[in-house]
Amino acid sequence: MVGSSAHVLILGMTMSGKSTLAKSLVRQYQAAGIKCGVLDPLNDPGWRADFQTSDPDEFLRRFWLSERCAWFIDEAGESVGRFDLAMMKTATRGRHLGHRVHYVSQRGTQINRTVRDQCSSLFLFTTSLEDSKVHANEWNKPELRDACSLPQGHYFYTDRFSPLVRAALW
Repeated sequence: MVGSSAHVLILGMTMSGKSTLAKSLVRQYQAAGIKCGVLDPLNDPGWRADFQTSDPDEFLRRFWLSERCAWFIDEAGESVGRFDLAMMKTATRGRHLGHRVHYVSQRGTQINRTVRDQCSSLFLFTTSLEDSKVHANEWNKPELRDACSLPQGHYFYTDRFSPLVRAALW
């Protein structure tokens, strides 16, 4: 996964494990020599990224001035929103700069459908039955409906054209 320029969704309810996974991915990218940037409204120092901000304008400025980076947008449902064109372009055009954007959210359905469709990989932690059904339909993987009953730290992982894998953080 490290080094690819495909975008990623990391979705799940509070305390399901999505931030733990995302921070682990930052360390993996950095170990591979890939710079990482984070937009986090809480500015959590636990990210240990090369660049971090809570300011969306500063994030976007750095995003468009760089190439071949791994970017993480925490609280993406809030940050990207359904109609924020500037943030939507991180998905539709970011790949052309060699960027890989990770959209981290409690509810994937809050993220613009175009952004979700631009993502080639999915980490789905426990989520509501309603959201599980949406993701099962969008990813053409009926087994994703079972995400509503995953225990803490467990998740489904898939790429658009790969089989579904069930895994755990610990």
